[in-house]
Amino acid sequence: MNSDFAYRPEDLLRFVDCLGGALVPGTDAVVYVANTLDGSTASDASALWLVEAGQHRRLVPSGARQAQPAISPDGSLVAFLQQTGAARDDPWQLAVCARSGGEATVLTKFARGTGQAGPVWSPDGTQIAVDASDIPRRDPKKAYRITRLNWRLDGMGLIDDVRGDVWVVPAAGGEPRRLTADDGVISFLEWSPDGASILYGTFGAGDDTDYAIRAVDVSSGDCRTITCGPLLGDASSVAAWLADGKVVYSSPWKINKRIELVVCDPRDGTHETRMPDPEGQLFADMVAGFDSRAITPRIVVDAPGEWAYVYVQQGGALRTTRVALAGEVRVEPLTDVNESVVPVGIDGTRLLAIRTSHTRPADLVVVDTKTGQLQAVTGLNGTWLTDLPFDVHHLTYPTTDGHTEVEGWYLAPRDGTGPYPTVLHIHGGPFAVHGEIFNVDNLLLAAAGYGILMVNFRGSSGYGDAHAEMLIGDWGRYDLADVLQAVDVAVEQGLADSTRVASFGLSSGGYLTSWLLTHSDRFRAGISECLVSDWTGMLGSDCPALVAASMDSSPGHGPDSMEPYMRMAPATYAARCSAPLLVLEHEDDLRCPTSQGDVLYNELKLAGKVTEMFRLPGVPHDPFGADLALRVQRAEAILDWMDRWLKPTAV
Repeated sequence: MNSDFAYRPEDLLRFVDCLGGALVPGTDAVVYVANTLDGSTASDASALWLVEAGQHRRLVPSGARQAQPAISPDGSLVAFLQQTGAARDDPWQLAVCARSGGEATVLTKFARGTGQAGPVWSPDGTQIAVDASDIPRRDPKKAYRITRLNWRLDGMGLIDDVRGDVWVVPAAGGEPRRLTADDGVISFLEWSPDGASILYGTFGAGDDTDYAIRAVDVSSGDCRTITCGPLLGDASSVAAWLADGKVVYSSPWKINKRIELVVCDPRDGTHETRMPDPEGQLFADMVAGFDSRAITPRIVVDAPGEWAYVYVQQGGALRTTRVALAGEVRVEPLTDVNESVVPVGIDGTRLLAIRTSHTRPADLVVVDTKTGQLQAVTGLNGTWLTDLPFDVHHLTYPTTDGHTEVEGWYLAPRDGTGPYPTVLHIHGGPFAVHGEIFNVDNLLLAAAGYGILMVNFRGSSGYGDAHAEMLIGDWGRYDLADVLQAVDVAVEQGLADSTRVASFGLSSGGYLTSWLLTHSDRFRAGISECLVSDWTGMLGSDCPALVAASMDSSPGHGPDSMEPYMRMAPATYAARCSAPLLVLEHEDDLRCPTSQGDVLYNELKLAGKVTEMFRLPGVPHDPFGADLALRVQRAEAILDWMDRWLKPTAV
């Protein structure tokens, strides 16, 4: 290791995020998306790049944001989305260019632009499917009326503003044709192998509170529903066509239950589970510390329709796994447990995937589906993040009540000797997970000399239903016990300095940080980001049904129905706070609204506690959706708070 290595907040200006890609059929070429315009420094705009024969170049030089590349069946053309202006809320439109690059042709002028579900090519290469709306954009200065439960989503805003339908656009140019009249949010699109139908996911139409997977006939516009289920938060099912006209889809998300893979025959309505009782969690939410939009649930099916490629969490890894779609049930992991690999697309035996780990920023690789061998496609940060300043220690320990075994990791700085001042980094969810995925916050803290402790406490995904269900209606009990025990384990192993431990978490990680500081005196400081402090107020978030289910109590039925909302709220115990707490808020967060931080901050101030608030304007729940300047300021605030209270001179 280079002893001069230093990673500071301003280095986020050169950290490049991998935002997806597509294989060019019949070649070794890949078109990918990254937030860089020059190949070495980061940008607030994303751009299309082509890598062919080992050479990387911009595909369509432009200052506009570009996204979602899709390659024509013959490999000659690239369809993609391009933003029409510099502002983040400017409409996206469908564009197409030659695979060789050069100038692009913009094919659409939708009033509200396109959504992000497409583009998708027809099998004959003559048409492109997109989700879009030709309704004029709403005047944001005018009043508007809300009449239904699911009316907004974090990162999306008002659902009425982004509802649309399935359209097909001639690839050579011409008038788009609308196929559906759902007027809902379209989450994915896939053209059937025979070209007759388009599969799509939709929610938010009218008063409907469900999420549905439907198929629309391209000629007639007739629609049929494949499956549907309740919409909780922004979690939804995905699906893909098989060569024989069947559909494979993921079962609806039910807060803390396993997700199954199901094959449906729309002709007779039969449904067959292909992943009964899997070991691990299909499409688990592993908390990333970078722009991880490309790591998203999708089902990648090979051309014969024999295998579906998905990612399944097993312990701390997201493993590319193939699932047989007929005959004997076969579930076969293709990748190792020491890294996470998420499928993106397939061409023959070449499977495009995103690979990442604790020590590896996200990059594209090609997996040979016959041998399992991985070949690197991109190395977006390979010129400077080559040897990170920490060692990874894997931790396991039985809970004190003997209920289960808990898994975690400790990142120990190489510069210095233990025990280290330590940051307990708590994942959100809580039905989510830590594991083999890169995190720039961890890199920042380790480079500053802090050890980082991460724990998959009870309530996390991927360790069985019993493990996952422990926190329903009982937040702050088993999660608190498990993370406090993890601190003891790290201290016993000589890794953590017992006198200098802080807690840091976002979302439900912010909840648990606030809960720890009001129910324990083990911590010198805390940072609660986009926290939950007041469960009653969380009913004003974008996911009230999820909140009620998490509390295991339907609200509004009198004082008894609201008791758990008060009992499990950190705000109820604010006067007990035992350490300085930084409240870090994103002002466009709809998942954990800023009022959550406001309440706790004001209560701490009224109680005479040491607290500050740091606010990021225009940022949704995910901090890595922010502009680079705000990402840098957020990193500076985190490091400043830890330095203030965990350095040896701190009192």
